[in-house]
Amino acid sequence: MNLHAVKTRLPLWGGIVLLPILALGFYLDKQRHTSVASTYPVAPTVVVPVVKPSVIRDQLPPAVSQNASPEPGNMATAKPTGLEPEAARDAVFRKENNVYEKATGLFEAEPIDVEWASVYEQSLREMFASHKGLARVSVNTISCRASMCRIEVFTPRDIDADYFTAMFYNALDNFREGTLKAEASIARRMQLGVTSVYIARKGHTLGFY
Repeated sequence: MNLHAVKTRLPLWGGIVLLPILALGFYLDKQRHTSVASTYPVAPTVVVPVVKPSVIRDQLPPAVSQNASPEPGNMATAKPTGLEPEAARDAVFRKENNVYEKATGLFEAEPIDVEWASVYEQSLREMFASHKGLARVSVNTISCRASMCRIEVFTPRDIDADYFTAMFYNALDNFREGTLKAEASIARRMQLGVTSVYIARKGHTLGFY
């Protein structure tokens, strides 16, 4: 075999040897890319919807006018209404004075049933003397007519009038096992610090309310 023949055949032999090596390298490189892709998966594409301003505006509740009247259950925006404290107090005074004057007029217009009046007046005085709560009350007059009796006491403050009222009704319920208990009503003239309680004779009613 001459030297020239060896030189011409060597590249063919080398190509035959190199081809499997290249194929193996290509296979290993493909496996490496496949492994990387499985380890780091590609995130899916997220499509963000575009909302038009007009759509948002249409979904909002209608604006509330500053001059609109508040709906029921939404009174937080309503302005308080009603009388001022002084005006409310004056209204109460007027009501109390009207009742007081009406009761006074009816009582003083009645004739006096001397026999019944004297007995009932004495019983009322004994009730006041025996009741510890009423003993603290400053009594002005205790008097009876034909169908009712009136007890007037000094009550300079509202709390004094409330105290007297509570003690009086308690005494009526308990004095002599309630023998004096009858229809009773209160009339006040707080501007003068006076409270009157009227008791109806059994079988009669008070007509000033």
